[in-house]
Amino acid sequence: MDHDAQMTDSSFPSDPAPEPEAAPEPETVSAPERTGPRVALFGLGTVGTAVAARLLDPAWAAGVVARGQAAPRLVGIADLDLDTDRGLLIPADVRQVTDYHELLDDEVDIVIELIGGSGVAGQAVLDALAAGKSVVTANKDLVARRGKELEEAAREAGQSLRFEAAVLAGVPVLGPLVDELSANEVGHIRGIFNGTTNYILSTMASDAREYADVLAEAQARGYAEADPVSDVEGWDAAYKLVILSRLAWGGWIDIEAVRRSAPAVGGESADGILGVKRSHMSVAARLGLVLKLVSRAERSGDLVHGAVTPMALKGDSRLGATSGVTNYVEFTAEPVGRVSMAGPGAGGPATSSAILADVLALGSGAGSTWGKLPPADGLELEDDLGGERGWLVVVEGLGEAGFSDGVKELALASTDEGFVSRPACLTAMTAKLGHFDRPITVYPVLADA
Repeated sequence: MDHDAQMTDSSFPSDPAPEPEAAPEPETVSAPERTGPRVALFGLGTVGTAVAARLLDPAWAAGVVARGQAAPRLVGIADLDLDTDRGLLIPADVRQVTDYHELLDDEVDIVIELIGGSGVAGQAVLDALAAGKSVVTANKDLVARRGKELEEAAREAGQSLRFEAAVLAGVPVLGPLVDELSANEVGHIRGIFNGTTNYILSTMASDAREYADVLAEAQARGYAEADPVSDVEGWDAAYKLVILSRLAWGGWIDIEAVRRSAPAVGGESADGILGVKRSHMSVAARLGLVLKLVSRAERSGDLVHGAVTPMALKGDSRLGATSGVTNYVEFTAEPVGRVSMAGPGAGGPATSSAILADVLALGSGAGSTWGKLPPADGLELEDDLGGERGWLVVVEGLGEAGFSDGVKELALASTDEGFVSRPACLTAMTAKLGHFDRPITVYPVLADA
């Protein structure tokens, strides 16, 4: 036996071992009282499921209460498919119905519309407003196409309509445009408003791959829908431009008036990014440019000019450097100058963040997204490609020697299948290109990005 141990045992008898302390009773944290607005959810798809999960989560509700707000309570769900397992534990006291009309009663304060489209969804919003319910929606298609009608209905019913999630999802854009920038006169709006197309174009440029290949990858990664038409044809970005223009300039633009294609000579122009090829990316890169789907609108006096088309711009510019699924928006306003915002523009978590923020805003007494702006009329939009500007002209398979002297006089810089022009109007440019016996794509250049 160790000597020191023996001395300790014989000379310094130890005190009796203390009784072990009883393990503390686990603290029971009761779910916070749901004293906020009673919410009915119309549509239980990807975003609807993310919203429901938060509304049913006691920890999320506790956080809301800790920040001084009343926790909303989910009281009803309307969806045509109530059998699919979405991983939600829905309490028995949450009514689940296939007909949304059953939830337009005195037990509901706020309706969240996530049905999608502008038909049934539009009628659901109108019915909810008429029934005395405030409405929150992320439905950019609906708000852009029927915004004037919905705004009039909300004002007539004395109810609120909020749609922050319809533009850039989790990036708060509409609220700051209406409130924090209210002391300013907005001159122009522009940005990259669609993460799907930005991912496709960024990857085509960085990996030298074709559109169809990258689209398939985007779909596999969940960046693109199985039916990507709204994104790749430019509709999604155009919807957002319409909504931003309403809040900036007090009127609703007809979505059909928004140009969504780059000009083409000797062939059909393609909507959105459908006409962008890897070879176009290569020509742009050799001239120090990148191609992006850019949404823009500018007010000059009583006129608004704008479009949503692929544009050529410097790769190290703010817009040119926005890659992947990131969305970016900037406003130029007087007196503040240029203000920009960027972040995730889609997906269940990001979109649910904006939707729930709108619900909490309504619970705190906020009104519609347009705030104290007066009722909106229609707003005329003119194509912004009519004036003089620089152009990236891509003529596939030609070779630099094939450009005529008249065309060469227009060029500031050129490569074997394309050139960047001096400022010129589109009609003059296409007239000089009309003699080529092959398709030509003409991308507007954004010089001040």
